[in-house]
Amino acid sequence: MVEKFNYQSDNYDRNAQRHVIPIYIKDSLGNYEFSSTGTLAKYNQHHYILFAAHALSGSVSIDRLYTLMTNGSFYKLCESAIGHKIFEQEDIAIIDHFNVAFEGKNYFNLNLSSLNGFDKNKFAWIGFPASKSKSKKIHKSKSSESLASQYIVDGGDGLYFTSGKYFSICSKIITNNNAEITGKYVRENSSLKYAGPVSMAPHPAGMSGGAMYFFAKDQKMKSTIDDTFRFAGIGIEYRKDNKIVGVPRVKIIDLLQQFDKESPLKFELIDS
Repeated sequence: MVEKFNYQSDNYDRNAQRHVIPIYIKDSLGNYEFSSTGTLAKYNQHHYILFAAHALSGSVSIDRLYTLMTNGSFYKLCESAIGHKIFEQEDIAIIDHFNVAFEGKNYFNLNLSSLNGFDKNKFAWIGFPASKSKSKKIHKSKSSESLASQYIVDGGDGLYFTSGKYFSICSKIITNNNAEITGKYVRENSSLKYAGPVSMAPHPAGMSGGAMYFFAKDQKMKSTIDDTFRFAGIGIEYRKDNKIVGVPRVKIIDLLQQFDKESPLKFELIDS
């Protein structure tokens, strides 16, 4: 008997994880290796993929980054992009897809800044830990049909990946200024939302590039996605002293504006 699929996530968490995607690196042999997390955001009518620039360390070019789609195929992150920019000092990379958006995904609206109705003293960091990935390396011989059969399941209300589970960390805010947003994540003797008490919670390696967000006070879905999740920043690092560090919203917007000034989208009128 085939074991029935059990997706441990409520409606709130399902919508939270639709803001992030797993990132894979295609190696020289054509195989795909899990790397980190990407965040989906929109600003001034452009759709962006944001991720940690250190995913490109070791001379990895941005055109080698892919994500796994629900049909089992790999999609190159720059496939429909109109441009990209790497900000090494801030450890942020930006891919601009303009008016192209992933179907079935959610995008943080960075044009919204009000925190009315949100818990202003806490934030969540969401991403795909490597420790929860069953497909850290996928061989090039795997067809999209076999990958869809092996790693993708219809949960009744949508398609879900079984290859790698998302994870969300909730933290009180330590600092949130123009340079960084920080919190704390203690793994020892922790209590997880679905697993309950554990002696050691998952290591967040692989979650870099994942979104940090403010949530509605009762962590329940509101009437809209925008009323439920408000962008706080991009998670970058987990340190030995249990500190988690991210690039805050205000800095991300500054980088998007720099990017737009350096590579403005131009339209040409063609006479008929």
